Amino acid sequence: MLMNRQLLFLYVTLAVSVGYLVSAMSLGAPTDGGRVTPSFFPILVGAAAIVFCAVLIVQQLRATPGPDRAAEPPRYTHLWIVAAIFVYIAIFKTVGYFISSGLFVFALIVLFSSFEKLIQKALISVVVVLAGYVMFQYLFGVRLPTPWG
Repeated sequence: MLMNRQLLFLYVTLAVSVGYLVSAMSLGAPTDGGRVTPSFFPILVGAAAIVFCAVLIVQQLRATPGPDRAAEPPRYTHLWIVAAIFVYIAIFKTVGYFISSGLFVFALIVLFSSFEKLIQKALISVVVVLAGYVMFQYLFGVRLPTPWG
């Protein structure tokens, strides 16, 4: 099937990702004299989003139709994600990068999977947050807010 709700979402996400990459490329060259410029990360994110969307579209097109999901109760995942984003933005400056990002990443992992293996998911969240901190602090030279100042 070439069109269903999941594919429609992926097509829209792909279109937005292409627009994002085009606007990111208008910021200038990603490197200058061997150093990354402010356009490097947006271009990287835009290109990665396009690749991931394309992979998901191909997977969705190749997937065999499964059982009808109408019998399942609605999970309202999309509303929980929007709520998590608002909470993340609201508490980011107050509680700092580590706590807010750790809770946000953990919430997203749980929302997109199950409520099993929570310790493993918490450890993955810590690794993602630490990798983000190292990347922004040392690679991009961006100081992230922390509770200790």
